[in-house]
Amino acid sequence: MIVVSGENVADLLPAEAGLLRAALGGGPANTAVAAAMLGAEVSFAARFGSDAFGQAFRGRLSAAGVDLSHAADLDAPSALALTSIDASGSADYDFWLTGAADFAATALPDVGPRDIRHIGSLGAYWPPGADVAERWVEKSPGPVTLDVNLRPIVLEHQPDAVTRLERLVQRADVVKASDEDLRMAHPDVAPEDTARRWLTGGSLGAPALVVITLGADGAVGIARDGRRVHVPAPKVEVVDTIGAGDAAMGALLARLAATGLDAVCEHLEEALSFAVAVAAIACTRAGACAPSTDEVEAFLAAA
Repeated sequence: MIVVSGENVADLLPAEAGLLRAALGGGPANTAVAAAMLGAEVSFAARFGSDAFGQAFRGRLSAAGVDLSHAADLDAPSALALTSIDASGSADYDFWLTGAADFAATALPDVGPRDIRHIGSLGAYWPPGADVAERWVEKSPGPVTLDVNLRPIVLEHQPDAVTRLERLVQRADVVKASDEDLRMAHPDVAPEDTARRWLTGGSLGAPALVVITLGADGAVGIARDGRRVHVPAPKVEVVDTIGAGDAAMGALLARLAATGLDAVCEHLEEALSFAVAVAAIACTRAGACAPSTDEVEAFLAAA
């Protein structure tokens, strides 16, 4: 079982005649959906808002097969993001997070030693829920995964975000970050140098694997033993990049759940190729829309 903690976000996107349309997103929610679409058993320990978005989020996750037995409804609004998309399909976000239900968790579920605990995105940094999430992974008897997914709003409003990130990295077994995340956290250091430092560990531990997503250039995986694998991205017609990194994280989680950490590290090129393919397919669709296993297999067979 993969147990995901974090937020749902309603993405408000430009529509015709100067109007906005809402799409259901949020990094951890997208990741949970992506992993479930790929056949993994996933539970989402979410906090849903009391507005119409909260019920829509529930419906989306349930339809994808995500378990919501650890979720709760709160009398609070849902998180929102005003989303803009440039000519290349890249997305930029302006968030409204104050008072959102998504960051109000007071406890997260105790799960078994073989269950994977996943945290990341805004929920890993935005209190009070971030404090709960950090304690949750501290006491984990099983694998921990982290999606860095650092945002400018986090650095602006949470001055301890990078310090918290460094602690979380040491608690994780697998860390996924974009090259932009790494430059944002440590602007004077090359992204791969930051990843290699993380792999050497700290007082709390060290990850076994760091994956760096590179957008159109694919992804790089670096294992604790120093092995480095680069997988280029397949050429696709990009509609937008919303949820692409989340889809890649979901693919890594699905592989981790199916084969275990040692196998993912041993067959790193295969795992990365799968994750990059999942992200590429997501880029051909509007919004955060992850593919199924059959769609990924067909895509890889045609490549």
